[in-house]
Amino acid sequence: MNLLSLSLDHSLLEPESRAHEESTRRQLAYAQELNRRSPGSRLSIVVRSRAGQEMRALTLAEGVELFPAPASTWGFITTAYQYGRRLCSQDTLDLVTSQSPFVDGLVAWLLRRKCSTKWLVQLHLSTLDDRYWLQESAANWLRAWFGRRMLKRADAVRVVSRAASVWLQTELHLPAERIFVVPVGSDLSGNQVSEFRAQRSGNAVLFVGRLSPEKGLSSLLEAFATVAVENPTAKLSIAGDGPQRTEAEALARSLQLQERIQFLGWVPHGQMKQLYNSCDVVIVPSLHESYGRVIVEAMSFGLPVVATDTQGARELIE
Repeated sequence: MNLLSLSLDHSLLEPESRAHEESTRRQLAYAQELNRRSPGSRLSIVVRSRAGQEMRALTLAEGVELFPAPASTWGFITTAYQYGRRLCSQDTLDLVTSQSPFVDGLVAWLLRRKCSTKWLVQLHLSTLDDRYWLQESAANWLRAWFGRRMLKRADAVRVVSRAASVWLQTELHLPAERIFVVPVGSDLSGNQVSEFRAQRSGNAVLFVGRLSPEKGLSSLLEAFATVAVENPTAKLSIAGDGPQRTEAEALARSLQLQERIQFLGWVPHGQMKQLYNSCDVVIVPSLHESYGRVIVEAMSFGLPVVATDTQGARELIE
Protein backbone atom coordinates (compact mmCIF):
# COMPACT_ATOMS: atom_id res chain seq x y z
CA MET A 1 0.00 0.00 0.00
CA ASN A 2 1.32 3.44 -0.93
CA LEU A 3 0.20 6.26 1.33
CA LEU A 4 0.82 10.00 0.96
CA SER A 5 0.52 12.03 4.16
CA LEU A 6 0.14 15.82 3.96
CA SER A 7 1.46 17.18 7.24
CA LEU A 8 1.59 20.60 8.89
CA ASP A 9 4.01 19.41 11.59
CA HIS A 10 7.13 21.39 10.68
CA SER A 11 8.99 20.02 13.72
CA LEU A 12 9.71 16.99 11.51
CA LEU A 13 12.10 19.28 9.62
CA GLU A 14 13.74 20.69 12.77
CA PRO A 15 16.22 18.20 14.31
CA GLU A 16 17.08 20.79 16.97
CA SER A 17 13.46 21.39 18.02
CA ARG A 18 12.01 19.99 21.24
CA ALA A 19 9.16 18.21 19.46
CA HIS A 20 11.27 16.66 16.69
CA GLU A 21 11.97 13.34 18.40
CA GLU A 22 8.35 12.73 19.39
CA SER A 23 7.03 13.72 15.95
CA THR A 24 9.52 11.48 14.15
CA ARG A 25 8.79 8.56 16.47
CA ARG A 26 5.07 8.95 15.76
CA GLN A 27 5.57 8.85 11.99
CA LEU A 28 7.75 5.77 12.24
CA ALA A 29 5.07 4.11 14.37
CA TYR A 30 2.51 4.87 11.65
CA ALA A 31 4.79 3.31 9.06
CA GLN A 32 5.35 0.24 11.22
CA GLU A 33 1.62 -0.28 11.70
CA LEU A 34 1.04 0.25 7.98
CA ASN A 35 3.57 -2.44 7.14
CA ARG A 36 2.13 -4.78 9.74
CA ARG A 37 -1.24 -4.55 8.03
CA SER A 38 0.11 -4.43 4.48
CA PRO A 39 3.74 -5.66 4.16
CA GLY A 40 5.89 -3.74 1.71
CA SER A 41 3.95 -0.48 2.13
CA ARG A 42 5.48 2.92 1.50
CA LEU A 43 4.79 6.11 3.44
CA SER A 44 5.57 9.46 1.79
CA ILE A 45 5.18 12.59 3.93
CA VAL A 46 4.95 16.10 2.50
CA VAL A 47 5.52 18.63 5.30
CA ARG A 48 4.69 22.29 5.17
CA SER A 49 7.86 24.03 6.34
CA ARG A 50 8.38 27.25 8.20
CA ALA A 51 9.98 30.28 6.59
CA GLY A 52 13.75 29.87 6.47
CA GLN A 53 13.83 26.11 6.98
CA GLU A 54 16.15 24.01 4.86
CA MET A 55 14.27 22.41 1.95
CA ARG A 56 15.88 18.98 1.84
CA ALA A 57 14.23 15.59 1.37
CA LEU A 58 14.95 13.04 4.10
CA THR A 59 14.67 9.29 4.52
CA LEU A 60 13.40 8.48 8.02
CA ALA A 61 13.52 4.70 7.50
CA GLU A 62 13.20 2.18 4.71
CA GLY A 63 10.04 3.06 2.83
CA VAL A 64 9.47 6.30 4.78
CA GLU A 65 10.33 9.47 2.84
CA LEU A 66 10.00 13.05 4.09
CA PHE A 67 9.61 15.83 1.53
CA PRO A 68 9.47 19.54 2.57
CA ALA A 69 7.11 22.02 0.92
CA PRO A 70 7.34 25.84 1.09
CA ALA A 71 5.74 27.74 3.97
CA SER A 72 3.63 29.99 1.73
CA THR A 73 0.09 28.82 1.00
CA TRP A 74 0.47 28.81 -2.76
CA GLY A 75 3.96 27.29 -2.56
CA PHE A 76 2.69 24.47 -0.35
CA ILE A 77 -0.31 23.76 -2.60
CA THR A 78 1.69 23.61 -5.84
CA THR A 79 4.64 21.68 -4.39
CA ALA A 80 2.52 19.12 -2.54
CA TYR A 81 0.29 18.62 -5.58
CA GLN A 82 3.24 18.15 -7.94
CA TYR A 83 4.85 15.68 -5.55
CA GLY A 84 1.62 13.72 -5.32
CA ARG A 85 1.28 13.68 -9.11
CA ARG A 86 4.81 12.32 -9.34
CA LEU A 87 3.95 9.48 -6.97
CA CYS A 88 0.89 8.72 -9.10
CA SER A 89 2.96 8.50 -12.27
CA GLN A 90 5.60 6.28 -10.66
CA ASP A 91 3.26 3.89 -8.92
CA THR A 92 -0.27 3.48 -7.64
CA LEU A 93 -1.22 5.94 -4.89
CA ASP A 94 -3.72 4.11 -2.68
CA LEU A 95 -4.51 6.74 -0.07
CA VAL A 96 -3.94 10.43 0.65
CA THR A 97 -4.39 11.64 4.21
CA SER A 98 -4.45 15.31 5.19
CA GLN A 99 -3.88 16.68 8.67
CA SER A 100 -6.83 19.06 8.30
CA PRO A 101 -9.65 19.86 5.87
CA PHE A 102 -8.08 23.22 5.04
CA VAL A 103 -5.11 23.97 2.74
CA ASP A 104 -3.70 20.45 2.89
CA GLY A 105 -7.25 19.16 2.48
CA LEU A 106 -7.51 21.08 -0.79
CA VAL A 107 -4.34 19.40 -2.08
CA ALA A 108 -5.67 15.98 -1.05
CA TRP A 109 -8.98 16.62 -2.81
CA LEU A 110 -7.18 17.68 -6.02
CA LEU A 111 -5.03 14.54 -5.93
CA ARG A 112 -8.08 12.39 -5.24
CA ARG A 113 -9.68 13.71 -8.42
CA LYS A 114 -6.54 13.46 -10.54
CA CYS A 115 -5.19 10.11 -9.32
CA SER A 116 -8.49 8.32 -8.60
CA THR A 117 -7.31 7.59 -5.07
CA LYS A 118 -9.00 7.69 -1.67
CA TRP A 119 -8.80 10.61 0.75
CA LEU A 120 -8.83 10.45 4.56
CA VAL A 121 -9.05 13.79 6.36
CA GLN A 122 -8.05 14.27 10.00
CA LEU A 123 -10.25 16.57 12.08
CA HIS A 124 -8.40 17.43 15.28
CA LEU A 125 -10.89 20.15 16.19
CA SER A 126 -14.02 19.15 18.10
CA THR A 127 -16.23 20.99 15.63
CA LEU A 128 -15.88 23.74 13.05
CA ASP A 129 -18.48 25.87 14.84
CA ASP A 130 -16.69 26.12 18.19
CA ARG A 131 -17.30 29.75 19.15
CA TYR A 132 -13.98 30.18 20.95
CA TRP A 133 -12.04 28.88 17.96
CA LEU A 134 -14.03 31.11 15.60
CA GLN A 135 -13.35 34.16 17.78
CA GLU A 136 -9.59 33.64 17.61
CA SER A 137 -9.34 35.16 14.13
CA ALA A 138 -11.43 36.25 11.18
CA ALA A 139 -9.55 33.68 9.09
CA ASN A 140 -11.10 30.90 11.18
CA TRP A 141 -14.55 31.82 9.89
CA LEU A 142 -13.29 31.31 6.35
CA ARG A 143 -11.57 28.07 7.38
CA ALA A 144 -14.82 26.83 8.92
CA TRP A 145 -16.79 27.57 5.75
CA PHE A 146 -14.18 25.92 3.56
CA GLY A 147 -13.60 23.01 5.92
CA ARG A 148 -17.27 22.04 6.00
CA ARG A 149 -17.29 21.70 2.24
CA MET A 150 -14.07 19.72 2.17
CA LEU A 151 -15.26 17.28 4.84
CA LYS A 152 -18.29 16.41 2.75
CA ARG A 153 -16.03 15.47 -0.16
CA ALA A 154 -13.68 13.19 1.78
CA ASP A 155 -13.95 9.41 1.56
CA ALA A 156 -13.45 9.14 5.33
CA VAL A 157 -12.93 11.42 8.32
CA ARG A 158 -10.91 10.60 11.42
CA VAL A 159 -11.96 12.46 14.58
CA VAL A 160 -10.57 12.35 18.11
CA SER A 161 -13.84 12.17 20.05
CA ARG A 162 -17.32 10.69 19.89
CA ALA A 163 -18.76 14.20 20.20
CA ALA A 164 -17.05 15.21 16.95
CA SER A 165 -18.48 12.12 15.25
CA VAL A 166 -22.00 13.06 16.35
CA TRP A 167 -21.48 16.63 15.10
CA LEU A 168 -20.40 15.40 11.65
CA GLN A 169 -23.47 13.20 11.43
CA THR A 170 -25.99 15.79 12.67
CA GLU A 171 -24.55 19.00 11.21
CA LEU A 172 -22.92 17.82 7.98
CA HIS A 173 -25.03 14.68 7.52
CA LEU A 174 -21.98 12.46 6.98
CA PRO A 175 -22.78 8.74 7.10
CA ALA A 176 -21.53 7.03 10.26
CA GLU A 177 -19.57 4.48 8.22
CA ARG A 178 -17.34 7.27 6.85
CA ILE A 179 -16.32 8.46 10.33
CA PHE A 180 -13.62 6.86 12.49
CA VAL A 181 -13.05 7.85 16.13
CA VAL A 182 -9.35 7.51 17.02
CA PRO A 183 -8.27 9.54 20.08
CA VAL A 184 -4.83 11.13 20.33
CA GLY A 185 -2.39 8.48 21.53
CA SER A 186 -0.60 8.80 24.87
CA ASP A 187 2.37 6.74 26.03
CA LEU A 188 1.36 5.67 29.55
CA SER A 189 4.00 2.97 29.95
CA GLY A 190 5.74 3.21 33.30
CA ASN A 191 3.30 5.75 34.72
CA GLN A 192 2.54 5.01 38.35
CA VAL A 193 1.49 6.83 41.47
CA SER A 194 4.43 7.82 43.65
CA GLU A 195 4.18 6.66 47.27
CA PHE A 196 5.44 9.96 48.66
CA ARG A 197 2.58 11.91 47.07
CA ALA A 198 0.15 10.49 49.65
CA GLN A 199 2.13 12.38 52.30
CA ARG A 200 1.85 15.77 50.58
CA SER A 201 -0.25 18.68 51.78
CA GLY A 202 -2.55 18.70 48.79
CA ASN A 203 -1.63 22.26 47.78
CA ALA A 204 0.53 21.68 44.68
CA VAL A 205 -1.31 22.66 41.49
CA LEU A 206 0.02 21.89 37.99
CA PHE A 207 -0.74 23.25 34.50
CA VAL A 208 0.76 21.49 31.47
CA GLY A 209 0.42 22.87 27.96
CA ARG A 210 1.34 25.42 25.35
CA LEU A 211 1.19 28.99 26.64
CA SER A 212 -1.21 30.38 24.05
CA PRO A 213 -4.58 32.18 24.41
CA GLU A 214 -6.81 29.16 23.69
CA LYS A 215 -5.33 27.31 26.68
CA GLY A 216 -7.02 29.73 29.12
CA LEU A 217 -3.91 30.46 31.19
CA SER A 218 -4.98 34.01 32.11
CA SER A 219 -8.23 32.66 33.58
CA LEU A 220 -6.24 30.15 35.61
CA LEU A 221 -3.93 32.83 37.03
CA GLU A 222 -6.87 35.03 38.02
CA ALA A 223 -8.60 32.06 39.67
CA PHE A 224 -5.42 31.09 41.47
CA ALA A 225 -5.23 34.58 42.96
CA THR A 226 -8.43 33.74 44.86
CA VAL A 227 -7.10 30.33 45.86
CA ALA A 228 -3.85 31.89 47.09
CA VAL A 229 -5.75 34.17 49.48
CA GLU A 230 -7.81 31.33 50.89
CA ASN A 231 -4.89 28.87 51.01
CA PRO A 232 -1.56 30.55 51.88
CA THR A 233 0.46 27.39 51.15
CA ALA A 234 -0.94 26.70 47.66
CA LYS A 235 1.56 26.83 44.80
CA LEU A 236 1.09 26.66 41.03
CA SER A 237 3.62 25.16 38.60
CA ILE A 238 3.27 25.94 34.89
CA ALA A 239 4.99 23.52 32.52
CA GLY A 240 5.13 24.69 28.93
CA ASP A 241 6.17 27.53 26.71
CA GLY A 242 4.61 29.64 23.99
CA PRO A 243 3.74 33.14 22.77
CA GLN A 244 1.78 34.06 25.92
CA ARG A 245 4.57 33.40 28.42
CA THR A 246 5.72 37.02 28.79
CA GLU A 247 2.13 38.19 29.18
CA ALA A 248 1.40 35.45 31.73
CA GLU A 249 4.48 36.28 33.79
CA ALA A 250 3.47 39.95 33.81
CA LEU A 251 -0.06 39.02 34.95
CA ALA A 252 1.38 36.88 37.76
CA ARG A 253 3.45 39.86 38.94
CA SER A 254 0.47 42.22 38.78
CA LEU A 255 -1.52 39.76 40.90
CA GLN A 256 1.45 39.60 43.32
CA LEU A 257 1.76 35.86 42.76
CA GLN A 258 5.36 35.69 41.56
CA GLU A 259 6.40 33.91 44.78
CA ARG A 260 3.59 31.37 44.47
CA ILE A 261 3.80 30.57 40.74
CA GLN A 262 6.70 28.81 39.04
CA PHE A 263 7.12 29.05 35.26
CA LEU A 264 9.07 25.92 34.36
CA GLY A 265 9.23 26.44 30.61
CA TRP A 266 9.27 23.43 28.30
CA VAL A 267 9.77 20.20 30.25
CA PRO A 268 11.25 17.15 28.43
CA HIS A 269 8.90 14.19 28.20
CA GLY A 270 11.23 12.08 30.32
CA GLN A 271 10.90 14.51 33.25
CA MET A 272 7.11 14.75 33.16
CA LYS A 273 6.61 11.64 35.32
CA GLN A 274 8.48 13.27 38.18
CA LEU A 275 6.50 16.48 37.70
CA TYR A 276 3.13 14.72 37.75
CA ASN A 277 4.14 12.83 40.88
CA SER A 278 5.15 16.07 42.60
CA CYS A 279 1.72 17.70 42.33
CA ASP A 280 -1.71 17.09 43.83
CA VAL A 281 -4.12 18.31 41.16
CA VAL A 282 -3.88 19.16 37.44
CA ILE A 283 -5.81 22.06 35.93
CA VAL A 284 -6.86 22.16 32.25
CA PRO A 285 -8.53 25.57 31.67
CA SER A 286 -8.66 25.45 27.85
CA LEU A 287 -11.24 27.53 25.99
CA HIS A 288 -11.56 24.74 23.42
CA GLU A 289 -10.03 21.28 23.53
CA SER A 290 -10.85 18.52 21.06
CA TYR A 291 -9.46 15.76 23.26
CA GLY A 292 -7.01 16.61 26.03
CA ARG A 293 -3.98 14.33 26.24
CA VAL A 294 -2.85 16.03 29.46
CA ILE A 295 -6.05 14.84 31.14
CA VAL A 296 -5.28 11.23 30.20
CA GLU A 297 -1.68 11.52 31.37
CA ALA A 298 -2.69 13.08 34.70
CA MET A 299 -5.29 10.38 35.33
CA SER A 300 -2.70 7.67 34.65
CA PHE A 301 -0.83 9.00 37.70
CA GLY A 302 -3.98 8.84 39.82
CA LEU A 303 -4.33 12.63 39.85
CA PRO A 304 -7.63 14.50 40.05
CA VAL A 305 -8.21 16.85 37.11
CA VAL A 306 -10.18 20.09 37.10
CA ALA A 307 -11.07 21.22 33.57
CA THR A 308 -13.28 23.65 31.73
CA ASP A 309 -16.34 22.17 30.02
CA THR A 310 -14.81 21.51 26.61
CA GLN A 311 -15.83 18.58 24.42
CA GLY A 312 -12.57 16.77 25.07
CA ALA A 313 -12.79 17.13 28.85
CA ARG A 314 -16.48 16.18 28.86
CA GLU A 315 -15.60 12.93 27.11
CA LEU A 316 -12.83 12.01 29.55
CA ILE A 317 -14.14 13.26 32.91
CA GLU A 318 -17.28 11.90 34.56
